[in-house]
Amino acid sequence: MKEIPIHVGNRIRLYRKMKHLTIESFAVMIGKSKATISKYETGDISIDIETLFEIAQALGVSINQLVDYEMPSAEEHITPEHPGSKSRLYLYFYDGRKNRIVKNVIEVQGKGENGVHTASFYADLDEDFNIYKCRYMYQGKMQKYDSFTNFTFENQNNKIEKAFLYAIHPFSPAGHMVGLFSGLSTQPILPVSFKVIISPYVMGADTLQQELAISKEQLKHIKKMNMFVVDQHN
Repeated sequence: MKEIPIHVGNRIRLYRKMKHLTIESFAVMIGKSKATISKYETGDISIDIETLFEIAQALGVSINQLVDYEMPSAEEHITPEHPGSKSRLYLYFYDGRKNRIVKNVIEVQGKGENGVHTASFYADLDEDFNIYKCRYMYQGKMQKYDSFTNFTFENQNNKIEKAFLYAIHPFSPAGHMVGLFSGLSTQPILPVSFKVIISPYVMGADTLQQELAISKEQLKHIKKMNMFVVDQHN
């Protein structure tokens, strides 16, 4: 299947770029030519298992993070009640520093143990939600409870950052979730928490702008409790 080497190649390119490695420098690290690395990344040639382990070691990732391809499932999207085989959630938050809504994707592996699923978080994507062009990538776990879904992530480019996300289940299984994401900000690097919308489908900018805005009532709530609280009504 051509999709598998293409996926592995895209993974290699993504992790290489996150390590700020050029093709030339990475080729030297694993003793391959620049042309060979290019063909690995485009999926034009298959990679033997020994080389795959060498690549994973050089990139500082597990081999599973390179070969996590799954056959497409008939169920494309995830809901809190029914995680798919490998399903996608769209996560949005508002960045007031740049006055923009930041688009992100969470991919969840359907084959979990004891309700815990492997999850990948691709942060700051373009309009096409191309996960291989994300600005940051996190790996972690998802676990669903009765009223909440909990995510824990680790930044693959900065191991010091551990991110946490709690999402409130919607009243309707088809609806989107409201959540609170905590991690480290950039420029400056400081602890930060922000409100997020998590949806099984792509959402429009007008709806997002309205729901991500912090209302006057929410500001009063923050001042009264001296903490940032989000729910489905604010």
